[in-house]
Amino acid sequence: MRLIFRFVATVFRWVFYLVLLSVVVLVALYFPAKSALRKLDDAAALAVAEGAAPPVDLSRLQRLGLFVTSQLLPLHQPGGATVVAGKVFRDCPDLCPEMVAIPAGYYLMGSPLIEGDRYVHVVSRRPWRKQLPFINREGPRRLVRIPAPLAFSSHEITFAEWDAAQADPDWEAASGQPPRALTYQADNRETLPATGFMWYDAQAYARWLSARTGQTYRLATDAEWEYAARAGTVTARPWGMEIGSDMAACAGCGPASDGLSIGPVGRFPPNGFGLYDMIGNGWEWVEDCFAPWHDPVKTDGSAHLFEECEFVTFRGGSFEDPPWQNRSAMRVGPHPDNDAPGSVIRLVREM
Repeated sequence: MRLIFRFVATVFRWVFYLVLLSVVVLVALYFPAKSALRKLDDAAALAVAEGAAPPVDLSRLQRLGLFVTSQLLPLHQPGGATVVAGKVFRDCPDLCPEMVAIPAGYYLMGSPLIEGDRYVHVVSRRPWRKQLPFINREGPRRLVRIPAPLAFSSHEITFAEWDAAQADPDWEAASGQPPRALTYQADNRETLPATGFMWYDAQAYARWLSARTGQTYRLATDAEWEYAARAGTVTARPWGMEIGSDMAACAGCGPASDGLSIGPVGRFPPNGFGLYDMIGNGWEWVEDCFAPWHDPVKTDGSAHLFEECEFVTFRGGSFEDPPWQNRSAMRVGPHPDNDAPGSVIRLVREM
């Protein structure tokens, strides 16, 4: 028995030393991380003023400090304190969606290890061993640069906007696919996000709108989407850590959103950039192939693409999903031909 107690005491002592060492290292790296964020704050202000975000010259110690500490601590988003709603415009008065200008900038993508609900998908599904590869789907947290301004559609594309596009005689020539009528019926159908889209439908709509306007419309990349959704925040959602009541359309998110059906766009307050429904209502397709982790080397906001893309990425949560899935960092990876209710479209326009 004495040997057992001695062994346990030894284990606890080494665990204590390991924890103490980790705390010392974290504290030592915290200061270069804060120095890096101050430098990035200045660069973010300059990016807004000049319309472009060049690479920032951070030292190796600053980069290491920022990478390590951001895995554990929320820190703050570069330039987050100066986020304002963007200019609203349309490229054509009849068929084009309303767009909101988003500035170039920098941000920390992903969630810290301590964020609540980060591991629910692992512990709530069986068998656990099949979920383990996805344990870090929201990390590692990394610094991303959005090099140029973009415009995001202010809300998810509605049935009215989709139906108008399908009625255009030039739809098939411009989009590369035949018109696709959506049969969803509701009294307020025109104000609802058009839902039941495959990833290919989203790409076709972007091609049609580009041809219609002479501008470049496309799906957002995974990194661009989260930058726009966060709007300078580090919390689980743009308005805070908790889902609250009637802040988004999802299951269990308040009496105005019972999770039974998709709801009208723009019911809830916009985020700091002026974008509606980035969290909840519908899963929004993005450009990237799905990988159960972030590539820590990729820092330019471009899409993460493979040679063979079996799965692509959904963002934002939906009306039928619980709060833990309706978070800024949450990512899922369906097949691109998934056209289940709740799959919607939001586009970006290059500026």
